[in-house]
Amino acid sequence: MLFSRAGFGSILGLLATGVVLGPWGDELGIAPTQLRQITEFGVVFLLFIIGLEMDPRRLWALRRAVFGLGVAQVVLTGLLLALLALLAGQRWQAAVILGFGLALSSTAFVLQLLEERGESGHTHGRLAFAVLLLQDLAVVPLLTLVPLLAGGAIVEDAEPFWRRALLTLTMLGVVVLFGELLLPRVLDYVARLRNMQAFTSLAVLAVLVAAWALEIAGLSPALGAFLMGMLLSRSRFHHQIQTEVEPFRGWLLSLFFVSVGMSIDLGLLWASLGPILGALLVLIAVKALLLWLLVRLFGAGRGDAVRVALLLAQGGEFAFVLFGAAELAGILSRTTFLETVLLISLSMAATPMLARLGEVLAQRIEPAHGHAVGLAAAAEKLDRHVIVAGFGRVGRTVGLMLRRAEVPMVALDLDSRTVLEGRRRGFDVHYGNAGDHRVLELAGAGRAVLVVVTLDNPAAAERVVAAVRNFYPGLRTLVRARDLAAADHLTELGATEVVPELTEMSLGLGQRVLAAVALPDDTIERIAAELRADHFARLRRQPGTR
Repeated sequence: MLFSRAGFGSILGLLATGVVLGPWGDELGIAPTQLRQITEFGVVFLLFIIGLEMDPRRLWALRRAVFGLGVAQVVLTGLLLALLALLAGQRWQAAVILGFGLALSSTAFVLQLLEERGESGHTHGRLAFAVLLLQDLAVVPLLTLVPLLAGGAIVEDAEPFWRRALLTLTMLGVVVLFGELLLPRVLDYVARLRNMQAFTSLAVLAVLVAAWALEIAGLSPALGAFLMGMLLSRSRFHHQIQTEVEPFRGWLLSLFFVSVGMSIDLGLLWASLGPILGALLVLIAVKALLLWLLVRLFGAGRGDAVRVALLLAQGGEFAFVLFGAAELAGILSRTTFLETVLLISLSMAATPMLARLGEVLAQRIEPAHGHAVGLAAAAEKLDRHVIVAGFGRVGRTVGLMLRRAEVPMVALDLDSRTVLEGRRRGFDVHYGNAGDHRVLELAGAGRAVLVVVTLDNPAAAERVVAAVRNFYPGLRTLVRARDLAAADHLTELGATEVVPELTEMSLGLGQRVLAAVALPDDTIERIAAELRADHFARLRRQPGTR
């Protein structure tokens, strides 16, 4: 909470908690390795929730990024890091495992960061998710590679390929049957009984069955949970399922980050400070550079390439599993294993700062180029216009109303696909960060009459309000907020007017209720106006009210 309040994000705070607890882990009866094995289920629940929110058509649209960009990233990064490990004196078998293991990134860290910042649906968020999905798939062949590189009896006793393939298909069938046919019918029965304890149990059971089935097949448990989420995303219960599972995801994932912090051995770090910090810098530099080049080759802009490169520059939690198996097989020495665990943990700890650096660099790169030139040319023709910050569903609705009223407008958004979609619909939409005063200047803020902030990310909305207040104090701002508490905060920051969407939604619902019981229109409008003016003003004075 303290780290979030300071603007560093909750993940860094949880890591710091783990570092503080680490030296006393034995006295507290908490072994970091055992804790991490349990809390890795947080990643499983996270992938399940992502699957619930994932439209199959959207996943199909990502196929080029998953199997093109993702495969290229794992193969090229793995080979280059393996070469560096070989040059550092590792045996070729160890170098291969180290190279491809370190090529993986942290699904838990990156997806949690994207969720906290409201960027999962942005271009760089989708690209990062696609690469992470392929990396999770790559864990399976990499684990299969361990006994092959170890040699000896392990290879002779390996299960025949046809039997492994049959088992995999069988377990996938179990997941599909459970998620597509059995579970929705049982949930329907339980919902009619209004037994919420049973509903919660079934939601958690769905995750565990999927994870167990794919782990039996030798696949990633997280992929099983993602598949189950995808199957249930078409169910009418998927919102309630997400609500029931969310607390498990939150607790387990938070404890996972704490366990990573506890894995940072400060004694080993101090003893090997130079080599480990050098390896950390090399790891981040190699992964970031290759990712930047690949994302650019796959057609993304420079800003999105920078964001993806620095978001995925760390090591991943599945590397712990891979390196543990390699140590047991005799491929990695105990010292190498401990040093790589420390290296990955430190790279994870650096992720929030790397993500922030990526955002700063991206904002500096893009306004100074083609997008900004096009924006300036378009805004030159405008006067007494409206600037719309964020052109998602809410922004498009505002844009439609402005177009119907023939009010001139220009819109800004940081998702290139949203920009393209808006332009196809005939709107004047440009790629740009409305929280940057230079972009506001290019959008003609000095001649505008209003800035409408429709962003659903509170931190981004606050940056826009601050930029307008600091550089264009006479320009009015109308801001979307989630609730009354957020509205109060934005008003304190200098917003001219704030619309709390939950309040307005409840008022709109109430007005329809009154209309349904045949009250006159003028009576309905009077009651709604009184509530806006009086009742919600009193609610603001009640602590903890939303």
